[in-house]
Amino acid sequence: MRLCAASCSLRACDSTSPPVSEEQTPIRRLTAIRAVIFLRNLRFIMGDMLDLPFDGRSDMVSSNTGLHWVSDHGRAFSGIARALRPGGRALLQMGGRGNAAPILELADEMLAEEPWTTFSSIRPSRYAFYGPDEEHELLEAAGLTPVRVELIGKDMAFDNPDGLAGWIRTTWHLYLDRLPEEVRPAFIAGLTARYVERSPSQDGRIHVLMVRLEVEAVKKVE
Repeated sequence: MRLCAASCSLRACDSTSPPVSEEQTPIRRLTAIRAVIFLRNLRFIMGDMLDLPFDGRSDMVSSNTGLHWVSDHGRAFSGIARALRPGGRALLQMGGRGNAAPILELADEMLAEEPWTTFSSIRPSRYAFYGPDEEHELLEAAGLTPVRVELIGKDMAFDNPDGLAGWIRTTWHLYLDRLPEEVRPAFIAGLTARYVERSPSQDGRIHVLMVRLEVEAVKKVE
């Protein structure tokens, strides 16, 4: 899994962003150019979040909506611990256990039906939506002391089916990438219609329960 890391020599802070594709790097480069105007010791590095290229020089590591794309959180936490100085802090946010569960269950249901089984006979890779218990254990094993590991619910609301469909199209790549590009619009339309039918609301809007896992941890001082 790719990441873009920003490194700055002011107290040697390194922060990681969610995965980016090669096609997105020009946007990142533009962001870097704008940042350099104000901070010339800032640099952007593209790499693998499971193999962070930093060793004990960071006071803080921050990741926002990136870690649920990789299943091996133990390895990711070990890299974060390696990047931090003793006493350094990790501030992490990602999708947590139960995130968008009802709509993902419907996506699984559809993929098990015709005609979608014709296009996708392999069960999609799963997003790494974990809970506090799993993460506590992995943090400790990596040499990070958990300060706060908390699931936080959030209501995502759409005014109409087009909004929901747009969110599915731009977010749920682990499902859509299994399908040929030409049939993805039909799958998205079917999933949107099924979710709207099965999840009526009193206010007429379309609601999806999102769950965020927020982690604060400190590298142990030996």
